[in-house]
Amino acid sequence: MIRVTSVGRLILIILIVCSPIAFSAAGGTGLSTAIAVDSVGTFKVVKDSKASDSFDIREAEISMYAPIDHLFDGVLSMAAHKEAGGFIFELHEATIGSTKLIPRTSFRVGKYFLGIGRLNRFHRHDWPFVSAPKVFSEFFGTEGVLDSGGEVSYLLPTPFFLNVNAGVTNGWVYGHSHDKGKKPKSPTHYARVSTFFESSYDMGVYIGGNYLGRTSADGTKMQLLGLDGVAKWSSKGFNELMIQGEAWQRSLKPEKGDKEISIGAYLYPQMGFSKNIYAGFRFDYFSLLSLKDAIGKKIKNSEYALVPTITYKSSEFATFKLGYTYSVSTQENKSDEINKYIEVQSTFILGAHPAHDF
Repeated sequence: MIRVTSVGRLILIILIVCSPIAFSAAGGTGLSTAIAVDSVGTFKVVKDSKASDSFDIREAEISMYAPIDHLFDGVLSMAAHKEAGGFIFELHEATIGSTKLIPRTSFRVGKYFLGIGRLNRFHRHDWPFVSAPKVFSEFFGTEGVLDSGGEVSYLLPTPFFLNVNAGVTNGWVYGHSHDKGKKPKSPTHYARVSTFFESSYDMGVYIGGNYLGRTSADGTKMQLLGLDGVAKWSSKGFNELMIQGEAWQRSLKPEKGDKEISIGAYLYPQMGFSKNIYAGFRFDYFSLLSLKDAIGKKIKNSEYALVPTITYKSSEFATFKLGYTYSVSTQENKSDEINKYIEVQSTFILGAHPAHDF
């Protein structure tokens, strides 16, 4: 991990790392390189908003991927993101894997974003909106959960698409962290069962059921259950309608004390008017079901947000977004907390960006 104190040094690191890569790719080795730069600004609409009123580079990522030999593939991804006034340069992904070694089976070993849910399987510059919904930031962090371990995926021999994905990672830390953490009593383990179907109306639907568990070093047992899905209606070379969403429940049980249960979800329908212009509207919901007062009586609470977003894509390599967030946090016997802010995003990609799942 390297701390970079200026954008200039960040760009210098990118150039130093990528220069030899460009020559290697030109040599016919099959090595592909991509640089993704994600810039975001948040601006207050109300005085007490938590928005920063600034525009800056949120993340700059370097990705390299290629066949290692006739059986294995390799991926390396490094990213710099702003934190505490400077840029932190760190490893995001470094894996070796294969789709050829065992029939109907793929696997990877190394460091990676866990193959669970919808957003966690994508880098955030590829999300259809600017920033994470409340349920995701609470349960997975603002970027997602990445860790070192192994993951295997098996396509069942059924007459319809049915895929089982499972993995185990170290679990010394959970979510984004800059320290090594502590050895957990039970490592992070997870599974996802997914299916896909399409119709003659240019529609495809991809749905997954998820489980994640971990017991931390202090004995806190965490369990996540979730459902994610995306549906797309495509014609004329672009998605005329996309509906994406996730719903999750988390339970946290310390060795001593009461269990904490919280739920959350988001739903994001998006319409495409052309290959270049899209408009979406995200609804977020979150609630801590186990919140109680001093005498043990449950306290009703919730947080919801409305997030309209307009997207302009000049191509698959350059994207601009404008979003508005209106969020309300409610708690019984307290005044509502209202937050309003505007987000702008500019994302561009240099090189050959790898293809994503549906």
